[in-house]
Amino acid sequence: MILRNHIRKLIPAAFLLVPMMLHAQWFGSESDMINTLRAISNGDWERPQIIMLNSDESIEFSFDEMSHEYHRFTYHITHCDAQWKPSNLIESEYMNGFNDQPIEDWENSLNTTFDYTHYSLTLPNDDVTLKLSGNYRLSIREDGKEVAWFRFMIVEDRHNLSATVDGNTDIDSHKSHQQVNMTVSLNGLNVTNPDREIYTVVMQNRRFDNAVLNPKPTYNAGNRLTYEHCRNLIFPAGNEFRRFEIINMYDYFKNVDRVAFHDPYYHATLMQDTRHHAYSFDYDHNGRYLIRYNQASNSDTEADYLFVHFNLASEPLTGGSLYVSGHFNGGNLSSKYEMEYNSRDKAYQATVLLKMGAYDYQYLWVEDGEKAAQTKPAEGDWYETKNEYLILLYYRQRGSRYDRLISTLSIEQ
Repeated sequence: MILRNHIRKLIPAAFLLVPMMLHAQWFGSESDMINTLRAISNGDWERPQIIMLNSDESIEFSFDEMSHEYHRFTYHITHCDAQWKPSNLIESEYMNGFNDQPIEDWENSLNTTFDYTHYSLTLPNDDVTLKLSGNYRLSIREDGKEVAWFRFMIVEDRHNLSATVDGNTDIDSHKSHQQVNMTVSLNGLNVTNPDREIYTVVMQNRRFDNAVLNPKPTYNAGNRLTYEHCRNLIFPAGNEFRRFEIINMYDYFKNVDRVAFHDPYYHATLMQDTRHHAYSFDYDHNGRYLIRYNQASNSDTEADYLFVHFNLASEPLTGGSLYVSGHFNGGNLSSKYEMEYNSRDKAYQATVLLKMGAYDYQYLWVEDGEKAAQTKPAEGDWYETKNEYLILLYYRQRGSRYDRLISTLSIEQ
């Protein structure tokens, strides 16, 4: 109870569940006692949450429950359409096995100031395999109540996409935007009406909030759809992600001012950031993060937690809210990650409970009444930025009852 109250005092709002729409995040939790939700595809922490249909690939889901008390968590899998709404399918159509199986892989943390239990689940497994491509939602439940959830995808082994990214756009030339040009090949598909049967999504750095949903092609050549100089596929370029690394309580790098123990927990204070007024090159990972404790045999259970203090020097901004964001929060732009302005320090500040490791992050501005975040107010927009663009191609054949994910492509500027 002391731990729960301490977390709520420093971080007053938990992850908020939102309707399953594309502007939401990759994962979430209703409980402030659940942290570090991760989905790792085929052992590669940099890959998106996508695995190949009918292959030996797997995806591992994990999270920490912030106590040493055992909780009987179960998992429930739902097939979704291209817009992340539940498909009109029964379970036996998209999976072999049964839903609501218990999560049996768990282990208590060892020698950490924060007690936690690490839970993990791999799909497919001996109890469950998935039969169809498309979007999936994994619900983690306790006593029938959802306490956390993940999104992931299964793709078919097709190569129907090609694309390029250019800083020379129809808005400006080599200044603040990037344009995605892409081609969708319809070879091997029985498409009679592309407007109804083909659905595309383009994501910048795997963000849902500014994803472009089903843009109209500029050319239809029968067996090929071309998206060239498509104004909807122009993205503000942003800047390279900021980053920090804490691999033990005495070794910390890149943007960490100090780590100190304030009984009973560790606190990490980052160097004060400033708003970018020029392009800032760095070898970032486009928002990704890695849990790592360099003195551990198993970082999943031996890495400790710290309260990480973010600090951005700035005059107060009006008409919206500023958030700290990255893959570590799944793109969740809720009050848990909102920066508060400190007029005495003339800076925006936030405190986030994070596990030891290496993190990319950025500051995103959301105008009042809007859902898509902007990079320009804090990070600036510069065409040189090395962004990742993830393209998803869905196909619903005439008469079919679900959206197939037939091809994906990841490219970088």
